[in-house]
Amino acid sequence: MSVSFRKISAVLQLKLRLIVSNMSIIFTPVFAIIFVIVMGNLMPQADTSETAMPFSTEGFLLSFGLIFNIAIAGISMSSSPIAEEKEKHTLRVLMTSSVRGPEYFIGSMIPILVILVATNILLVPASGVSLGDIPLFTYLVITTLATLISIVIGYIIGVFTKNQAQATLVSTPILVLFTSTPVLKAFNETFAEILNYTYSGVLANMAETLSSSTEYQWNLTDTSVLFAWLVLTLGLFMYVYKKNGLDSE
Repeated sequence: MSVSFRKISAVLQLKLRLIVSNMSIIFTPVFAIIFVIVMGNLMPQADTSETAMPFSTEGFLLSFGLIFNIAIAGISMSSSPIAEEKEKHTLRVLMTSSVRGPEYFIGSMIPILVILVATNILLVPASGVSLGDIPLFTYLVITTLATLISIVIGYIIGVFTKNQAQATLVSTPILVLFTSTPVLKAFNETFAEILNYTYSGVLANMAETLSSSTEYQWNLTDTSVLFAWLVLTLGLFMYVYKKNGLDSE
């Protein structure tokens, strides 16, 4: 199916005006940065020299900030607007103006992706990790792929649910699971092994490595996990979209 770049641009401009007029949309990414900075000043540096458990304050803060930004902000920023527009029936205006579903989703995704990727970069110095000490290209690829996965998950929730209340109800357990990843990985080996096969677990592993003296090695497992999640979520999104449509009752 062909898409119109003119219509994508129109949706993009509409979403940008919505973001500018409603700053609560970007509250979560901003809060992620503030939270990491505040916690960095409050948390003491952990001394693990006499213990076998590896732990880095900077790595914990970066992983928590990334997951907070990518999971919570990514899913909520993509699911809530769709659920709200379905609830208010404003999507019908776009549909009657010949804007197709793919054009709507692409145009809506671009500003969200730019905001979240910029926040991912700002979280590095905010957590105490030097930008010069990390493989920036690898960092951007992994965090951007994870961000895309979260946005698609948000789209699935937005299309599946009928209103904002349902979207919040469905997304809450997912967000709790993802945001608990750094804590579970740090203090429970069994959960750590399981979470290695989630995209939030890949983020936590990368953040922890970036904060240590060991350079992160982009391995086959992490790559496979990210692409498997991306393919799985895209496939599920296409199924839900075909079954429910964009403005189903």
